Amino acid sequence: MNKPYYIQNLESKEGALSEVVCHQLEGEFFKFLNKKKLMTVYEKVSSNKEGLIKHEEVIFRSQQGFYLCIENKTQISAEPKFNLTIYYKVEQNTELFMFLSQLLKQFKNDTTTNK
Repeated sequence: MNKPYYIQNLESKEGALSEVVCHQLEGEFFKFLNKKKLMTVYEKVSSNKEGLIKHEEVIFRSQQGFYLCIENKTQISAEPKFNLTIYYKVEQNTELFMFLSQLLKQFKNDTTTNK
């Protein structure tokens, strides 16, 4: 994934950000993130002939200052798939690890209790 313009613009003001790339997340993870207390700072959407909205790219900002960039990689008539890239300041490395651990644990609990 090329670095989104929003992140490039942010870096020009605040300095370089490190990144963690997680490929091919299932569509349920995107729904899960939408329910979390994350601020949406950027959205790129499109619609088809039927008027269905497709999120092509969404950037969330966490309370800790992490930027979670979701890129839609879903193929036609396939299960929803998304790429996730997280941008963060290098000094937040330990905090990022704890954030990701909690987020994945919450996702696992959410998906096992809601099925």
